[in-house]
Amino acid sequence: MLSHRSLLAVGAALSIAAACGGSSKSGDDDEGGAESVSGNNAVGSNGVNIGNASSGSSGSGGPTGVGGTNADGCAPAPDDEGCVGTAYEGENIPLDIFIMFDQSCSMSCPIEQGGPGQCCCQPPATGCSNQRIDPVRSAVNQFLEDPLSAGIGAGIGFFGYYTVGDTSCDPADYARAAVPIAQLPGNASQVAAALNAVLPTGETPTDMAIQGACDYLNAYHDERPGSKKVILLVTDGVPETPQSDCDPSVEGAARVAQECLNGNPNIETYVLGVGQALDSLNAIAEAGGTERAYLVESGDVAGSVLEALNAIRADASIPCSLPIPPPPNGGALDYNKVNLGICNAAGDTVATSYVPSADDCQGAGNWYYEDTASGRNITLCDATCDTVTAAGAKLFFNVGCTRVDDPDIE
Repeated sequence: MLSHRSLLAVGAALSIAAACGGSSKSGDDDEGGAESVSGNNAVGSNGVNIGNASSGSSGSGGPTGVGGTNADGCAPAPDDEGCVGTAYEGENIPLDIFIMFDQSCSMSCPIEQGGPGQCCCQPPATGCSNQRIDPVRSAVNQFLEDPLSAGIGAGIGFFGYYTVGDTSCDPADYARAAVPIAQLPGNASQVAAALNAVLPTGETPTDMAIQGACDYLNAYHDERPGSKKVILLVTDGVPETPQSDCDPSVEGAARVAQECLNGNPNIETYVLGVGQALDSLNAIAEAGGTERAYLVESGDVAGSVLEALNAIRADASIPCSLPIPPPPNGGALDYNKVNLGICNAAGDTVATSYVPSADDCQGAGNWYYEDTASGRNITLCDATCDTVTAAGAKLFFNVGCTRVDDPDIE
């Protein structure tokens, strides 16, 4: 399981490229020889568009070793035996976000007031002011319309819409999207319209809401199997339905989030909490694979929520598990001839090397193979992932040059 990336990832632009070369060296695996790749397009098994090929430099004088830079900047340079390969510019793994939004009655309270279960403006009252739902709606709308969100899939569902005392405990009631996932910016107006139409109403059955969101995304996976899918839980309170029989809890919500993370596909749960006394929400985020919740308790609510949403987008968008582009024309892929290249945010080359598994990770630059339902991926060790998610860092493949193994691993 990948660790939560730093807030330094906000706005990061990660350039991914795959390099396929014509080295004639043979590896020690029996998984087939690498085929020289020409300028064809290729598509990775999880939907990554590998793009058009361009030949790498084979000149001398640059740093040696796979992952070095050449005179043109961060790009594959020849290794010790002159192997370079062919570069492919690529795109990030497609991202789909399903927002599960809490419209419980406490969302009618000001940000600095109202504890769990409190209702400051019970429907059908009108003229309520300074409700915390308003700046949250504003920030979500800005996030959806932000040019940096273009291309992301987004949809929304709600919980807390039953009247107090009549809360449904059936996850199926929360698995129906108010607005199904579709690509931004086209879907932004539909999501915003649905969000702007809701009123703070009921209780907070968080366990059932997360399960419903997970069930929705599992069903949606059949439509778009190549994307990464995440739940964004937006809530202002701990799980509770004091006048209904659902008996939700932080522990129950965390269990559901963990089961969703461990499913197929692996679905992470991000948590954005607004209000008071929300530290317990960290347990849900941690169980959902995202380490901690983003909490907004005072101050510029809209600005803080938007900042958190941008951080979540950057964290969720940056792939630290990457499919290996298949050779075109039916060629076989030799896994002994795959390498990773990294330039850090300062433009310096980071030495990279293969390790057999996550247990062998030692530092920035290590990576390993991981078999997934859609094929074999390169997975970055945590320290390597932290390096490439910093703004300005770059990463690329080199397929066709003999793999560089970590010398400290026997």
